[in-house]
Amino acid sequence: MDQAAQNLNFYRNVPPTMEQVQAYFNSLQVPAAEAEVFYFYYQGMDWRNEMGTAIRDWIMAADDWVWNLEN
Repeated sequence: MDQAAQNLNFYRNVPPTMEQVQAYFNSLQVPAAEAEVFYFYYQGMDWRNEMGTAIRDWIMAADDWVWNLEN
């Protein structure tokens, strides 16, 4: 878990709350609107990835999401 997540006492349990996602994206300096897009995307997919595998660590999924935004 990265330092920002540790400081905010994030747990990797799935599903996270919208507030957890927004706070985590805020700690990464990513707009709240993008946090909502991330949350509703995975909520709509029942917290599974594109291959149908259950997401076990939403923070890792969020980090991948943000990385893809930047690259």
